[in-house]
Amino acid sequence: MLGDLPTLVRMELTKLLHAEPDLRVVGSAVGSEELVSQARRLRPGLILAAENQLRGLEQLAQRHAVPILLYSNTAPLAGMLNETARWGVYDHILPLLGRQHPGFSSYRQDLLRKIRSARVSGAIVSAGPATTRLPTVPMPPNRVIVIGGSTGGSKAVETLIRSLGAMPYTTIMVAVHLPASFTDSFVERLRRASAMPVMAGIPGALLAAGTIVVAPGGQNMVIRPVAKGAWLTWQTDVSPEAGPTPDEPSIDLLMRSVAREFGRNTIGVVLTGLGTDGTLGARSIRQAGGLVLTQNEASAAVFSMPKSVIKAGLANAALSLPELAEYLNRAAVVSRTLRTGATTSFSQPAAR
Repeated sequence: MLGDLPTLVRMELTKLLHAEPDLRVVGSAVGSEELVSQARRLRPGLILAAENQLRGLEQLAQRHAVPILLYSNTAPLAGMLNETARWGVYDHILPLLGRQHPGFSSYRQDLLRKIRSARVSGAIVSAGPATTRLPTVPMPPNRVIVIGGSTGGSKAVETLIRSLGAMPYTTIMVAVHLPASFTDSFVERLRRASAMPVMAGIPGALLAAGTIVVAPGGQNMVIRPVAKGAWLTWQTDVSPEAGPTPDEPSIDLLMRSVAREFGRNTIGVVLTGLGTDGTLGARSIRQAGGLVLTQNEASAAVFSMPKSVIKAGLANAALSLPELAEYLNRAAVVSRTLRTGATTSFSQPAAR
């Protein structure tokens, strides 16, 4: 259902969405009161609402849990998104670009990804009435994979992500030593390569299963436990614990925080890079009972970081990028059986 959007925007969005076989616009609403009444009548699987309808979202959330995409003229502040998350707002979109605009194709892909990512949190986007309600917070993961790299790392991560399938019960966290100005372009590259939604980590953002979270350049990201109603979940945060580090985002700090919370359900992956970042994090993961994999020398652009982990005796295996992808895809199947309660064997990879 579309909210109080400009008329031309509603028309263009309707055309765009109706071109997709799995999406339909079931109605529209002007103002907060109409939003509430129409949502209760139409039972949409998703609402694309305007900022002037926030009061209606608060009223709607008291009776009906519906995922919300916020249409905003400018990128909302992180604090605003955190505050409105309890009403079902899980992301935002910026003003629609014209079809002749050179960025239209990327905008369209991003829009459709954000609409379909409502499914990650348990919602169903469909032409008919919604039959599954959105939880008050995203579904937390039962396994976290931390992928770190430095020199040559962004290309290696993109290659690895491209070979991974969807992992509905796993969160992948990525930390590559990049300047802050490169974060947006790196995230966009991963979005084009990934079978899962990809987002940059921001302070207070809840960790959601089935997503990829990228640590922003120039900041040290960690995860912290947080209680949200009946759920125990985790959120990303900026780490002040060590102050500025030589390498930002620090792979060590991120791995340590994940190992502390997820223990043996943590997999650390150290890819190509100069230096030793990732070694201390790998030690934390192994001490917690988790698994550590590295890129092998033959496929790494710079072998320093993986070599440091291997020399410390912390690597379960050193593998090529295709072998790493194969192993992580198998690990995702095990993660699914953990969620459903089925039993399976989870063998460690053969060292290479």
